Amino acid sequence: MRLERAAGRWRVTTAEQGDLDAALIAAGRSRAGLPGTEEPGRLDDAIDIDLGYAPLFNTLPVRRLGLLSEPAGSEHRLFMAFVRVPSLEVFRSEQIYTVLGEGRVRYSSASFTADLTLDAGGWVVHYPGLADRPS
Repeated sequence: MRLERAAGRWRVTTAEQGDLDAALIAAGRSRAGLPGTEEPGRLDDAIDIDLGYAPLFNTLPVRRLGLLSEPAGSEHRLFMAFVRVPSLEVFRSEQIYTVLGEGRVRYSSASFTADLTLDAGGWVVHYPGLADRPS
């Protein structure tokens, strides 16, 4: 899958090899959605991309918005082009980033919330239950 943003619009190009659904069913999991998106226009207000299970992508809005220099309690409601793993389905995701202070930011999306710890450069060093960057 390839995601491109130009002139305020997203373009999503996909190609498939193999049979992801067969592999998921063999592993006892449910079928995946189709890669890409059927409604790229719904992504128009998304600036950043978020890839499921990849804390690095939380760094993008933190750095772009300069969240670590904002006062505690500052909140930003954003829309992302979210890529679901392993299907590579792309959909619009509303996310809220709230500055907690002292290198911490709360990430919320739908009913999910995680308090992220970041280094001075805005890189995620601790994402509860998902990742820890060794020091």
